[in-house]
Amino acid sequence: MARDPKIVPITSAGEIGAGGFDPNRPSHLPSPLMPVRKQAVDFLKLSLTTLFDNADDSLFEMADRAGSNNEQTMFFEAMRAVRLQRHKITKDCCHGLMRELEALNQDADKPVITSIHNFELDSLSLVQPDELEETVALDSMIGRAVTRNKASLSHLSIRFNSLVKRRVDDRDLPISPTMLSQVFVEALSELELDIKVRLIIFKLFERYVFNQLDGFYDEVNKQLILSGVLPDLKNTAGRQAAARMTGSAAVTGQAYRQVEGSQQDFAEHQQVLSMFSELIGNWRHASGDAALSSMGSPSTQTLRSNELLGMLADLSSLDFADDASQRLDMRSQINQLLRRQRDQHGQSRSLERVDDDVISLVSMLFDFILDDPELPAAVKAMIGRLQLPILRVAIADKRFFSQSSHPARRLLNELARSTMGWSDQDDLRRDQLHALLESIVQRLLDQPEPDPELFASLHTELAGFINVEKRRSERLEQRTRDAEEGRARIESARTQVALSLNELLMGRTLPVFAVDLLRDTWSQVMQMTCLREGHDSAAWREVKWTAEQMLESIAPLGDSAPAEREALNARVRQSIADGLQLIGLRAEQGAPLLVKVQQLQQSRLTPPTPAAQQTAPTVSAASQPELNKAEPLMAAEARPALYNAGNAQGDHQLDTAEPVADIASVNSSPELEPLPEVATVRVEAPIMPAEALPAEPELVGDLPDIKAAAWVDALHTGSWFELITAVNAPAQRCKLAAIISFSGKYIFVNRSGVKVVEYSATSLAQQYEQGLVRLLDDNQLFDRALESVIGNLRRLQASKN
Repeated sequence: MARDPKIVPITSAGEIGAGGFDPNRPSHLPSPLMPVRKQAVDFLKLSLTTLFDNADDSLFEMADRAGSNNEQTMFFEAMRAVRLQRHKITKDCCHGLMRELEALNQDADKPVITSIHNFELDSLSLVQPDELEETVALDSMIGRAVTRNKASLSHLSIRFNSLVKRRVDDRDLPISPTMLSQVFVEALSELELDIKVRLIIFKLFERYVFNQLDGFYDEVNKQLILSGVLPDLKNTAGRQAAARMTGSAAVTGQAYRQVEGSQQDFAEHQQVLSMFSELIGNWRHASGDAALSSMGSPSTQTLRSNELLGMLADLSSLDFADDASQRLDMRSQINQLLRRQRDQHGQSRSLERVDDDVISLVSMLFDFILDDPELPAAVKAMIGRLQLPILRVAIADKRFFSQSSHPARRLLNELARSTMGWSDQDDLRRDQLHALLESIVQRLLDQPEPDPELFASLHTELAGFINVEKRRSERLEQRTRDAEEGRARIESARTQVALSLNELLMGRTLPVFAVDLLRDTWSQVMQMTCLREGHDSAAWREVKWTAEQMLESIAPLGDSAPAEREALNARVRQSIADGLQLIGLRAEQGAPLLVKVQQLQQSRLTPPTPAAQQTAPTVSAASQPELNKAEPLMAAEARPALYNAGNAQGDHQLDTAEPVADIASVNSSPELEPLPEVATVRVEAPIMPAEALPAEPELVGDLPDIKAAAWVDALHTGSWFELITAVNAPAQRCKLAAIISFSGKYIFVNRSGVKVVEYSATSLAQQYEQGLVRLLDDNQLFDRALESVIGNLRRLQASKN
């Protein structure tokens, strides 16, 4: 197929040109990362140049194979757009990469990136198909590149972390596949390309960028080693490659993969411990802490890990305090045991460096946990007693720090999560969860040997109990949400009815019977219609029209033709009859009302006699009850209930309701007696109370603070809060169970699912401004503690540099 003459010719793919990206611009990165920065920019620029050189051929080939003219045009237009924008995209990618690299030496931690697009499971159905297809393609590309370069990325993360302030891992490392993809997607987003074209370009990105990462990562690691950055890290990639070549005869299939995986896991654990060791060494140097691994004379013998565990088994009989403020100083306890051994045997012993570092790190973790304001005092007391069992496991199994799924870590996280709803003033003596947690802690203390399997079984037991409790509380929460939603719907409908009728009747002189009918009966029809159909529905407009036309039908005839008024009267009576049937009014109750309406309508077809005229009293707030005295509409016990308090929808089954009245027989009845007189009233006050609307702020100072309003807008159900609901009242922990759409109310419940308090958005913002409400961090406790400790150690290291 001949090329389209409209297509712009390809220009040289050499330099980016004037105004392009300069990799030699000044930087605040540590000196070992300066050559890495240039390496990364050069690699990305060259790879993208190759990508765009090949993109033209790929898109032209797709256009040649297009199944329709429209599809062919789409590929040609995409090819032209890519040609015109390739240099800008390359420049933007290089700028983005530089930006991410420079951000490494900033103090603020950057959120961990899990994928290019992050969707909640609950909102996945809202994602456009093209967007979802793009996400799946990108995540698959990233996954393949990360898996292939896992060891190299791990080495790079450790080396970068030893140089910069911000903590990074394999995913948010600026030169990782995830970050490179993000930079490319952001630069490509300016081109409005069809999903088919984008997927082709992403495939080219994987081929010409991701597939070249293996050698690039090796070169970067070599460059950092030449700069003296952790040169002792073992290059497991070479050993694994050799194992793949020579080990096939010894191990095959799954057995080989298990051996290779265990070797790689061990190397990763060693790398994590190496990083901790360096950070803790800097901390010891700055704080003057005496290392347990260097006690005694040069002839001091090293205490092996299994010997240390045997020594720690002697601590199992210690009486641990329940008060969290009386913390167990493990380093002091072990120091005393070492001194006791020296006095008894006349020989000094010291710890291995890795065990000494583990003890220090565990102590720091528990210091953070016991100072954590998110944890109630009762939880801190329990967790404080777990320091010894956790230390035993950490010494015996070094994967404790690098493996997020370690049973001991999972148990700690589950314990903290399950007690999020506890408040310090709660009486926990009869709480089943408290009793179970006490039992778990005691069983761990009674076990002198480190046993990860015990942690796993206890976690399973606790998780099972929590699931049962969660299902029970969720049922009660659902009832609370349904009741609040139903109440809000009813209040909203009642307000709509009150506003409509008050607006219709205010300032008018009307028959008392008509006012009573609209207020006591027709308001129920309007409210039921509003609940079922909504206040913007045709049915709602119909019932409002009926109220208006009913008043029109009982107004003096004036210039209207009698025949037109008769037709209007019949339509009004039919609509009233339909409405009475809607609310379940029976025939014996509804027929007298329709007769009275018809009598009133007929009385307006002829001019009133002077004797029938009557001075209209005025309805005010004080005299409003007199309406019912003038003409009682029906006995209170005869009025049907509008809704069931437990029914959120307010619906009723009306299939068995009897017809209210036979309209034809009423219309044709000649024996209707004329009304001797019509009592009227002037309506000067609202006949129905309406819910007071929130007062509009009069001054700028009355508006909620922008930060507080944004905080409220960002809240979502399921989050836990600490609230002070009254003056001098203790803080209590509540969960946001519902945000009611009809009323805008925020409903908070306790951990049993019982409603505690409700706020409007404005009042909740005011609570936040006054410091009376606080969002609790329910993230994983151990992970939060580990991140905090590592962050503090890094800041200490940065301050030294």
